[in-house]
Amino acid sequence: MTDGWAWDESLFEGAAAHYERGRLPYAEGFVAALADELGLDGSGRLLDVGCGPGTVTVPLAGWFAEAVGVDPDAGMLARARLRAARDGVGNVRWVRARAEDLPAGLGVFRVVVFAQSFHWTVQDAVAATVRGMLPPGGAFVHVGEVTEPSSTQGLPHPTPPYDGIADLLRRWLGPVRRAGRGFLP
Repeated sequence: MTDGWAWDESLFEGAAAHYERGRLPYAEGFVAALADELGLDGSGRLLDVGCGPGTVTVPLAGWFAEAVGVDPDAGMLARARLRAARDGVGNVRWVRARAEDLPAGLGVFRVVVFAQSFHWTVQDAVAATVRGMLPPGGAFVHVGEVTEPSSTQGLPHPTPPYDGIADLLRRWLGPVRRAGRGFLP
């Protein structure tokens, strides 16, 4: 996270329903591919940091004995609870906390996932803390979006119009990147 920025409780306020409707889903087969790669077998524990409305937590929970979703936004956790109930997933515990609050007495996890959330953290400190929450052979999984021009090189599809998107954002949102009630320097 950029120096000089402080957490703002309003950052994701009211966004949970929009995440479910407006964010692109993960690729079909993502969960099965991750389970295969990590040799998941229904044992161990999963920690999803910045879990939002449970987009990754709920589908992955069946590959673990227990899953814990952590998010600082109460609205996100409320939607995650609804998603888990809707999908009949009962082995998830939801915890309202920031990544910087870890380990928060949560224990040890076979897998810790950051699905499009790691960039919102104080990365060095959070990564060091999470490393201490993983047993030998545990996995830190960072799922990121393809949003930067350098991340799309060599892909088989046309490159997104990054310059046009940046111009549109500046026109509608202004020249300074917002974060809740504040701005990122």
